Amino acid sequence: MVKYKTIKWNDHIALGLYAFAGFGMEIFLIFLESILVGKSVSEFGVLGNIVHWLLTCSMWGTVAFLLIKLSKKNNSFDVFIYKDKPSEKQLNFSLILLMITTLISFVAWKGFKPFIEFNRNGTIKFIFQYIYYIFEALLIVLTITFGQRAGEMLFKNKMIPWGGFFLSITWGLMHILMQDLTTGIFAVIVSILYGIEYILLNKNIRYAYPLIFLMFIL
Repeated sequence: MVKYKTIKWNDHIALGLYAFAGFGMEIFLIFLESILVGKSVSEFGVLGNIVHWLLTCSMWGTVAFLLIKLSKKNNSFDVFIYKDKPSEKQLNFSLILLMITTLISFVAWKGFKPFIEFNRNGTIKFIFQYIYYIFEALLIVLTITFGQRAGEMLFKNKMIPWGGFFLSITWGLMHILMQDLTTGIFAVIVSILYGIEYILLNKNIRYAYPLIFLMFIL
């Protein structure tokens, strides 16, 4: 007799925590690099930064790929299952949300973030840093996706941005420990807005990922 696994909300939370742990792999990489190179990442030159970002991208990409496969195999949840296209009204609201997060970012950074990073890094570093952001945004979206699925199963409500709340208490609060209180508060707020955007776009990753990526980098 074949026994079927009963999927519970905490099975999805576990994958969300694995996605969050993926961010932590960069901390281990930084520690390893400091031992091998003998200096911190902040002291790296252009080539050193590029190598660090590419290594981080490869780790994050691998984590994302494995989590998508594990979710489908073990939790019977395909993160691409939602295929409903957002309406024109939903897209308009999502763009308004993008403008709101861009404004928040402008205040937090005291200017337009991409311009500031371009002036700080130069062309080559800027390009590779934004490749790095592509993979970071991927883990952000997966953390939201698994958190949302878990929240819906636990609380039986699909209109609350559970994924955004989950991201805020993981990735968001992490910024308080890794950076400072102001940055952490900013990360917590935008985490919830990312979660709202995910719901607003019918949880369709084909739309949600590009929009959340733009919200993240702008």
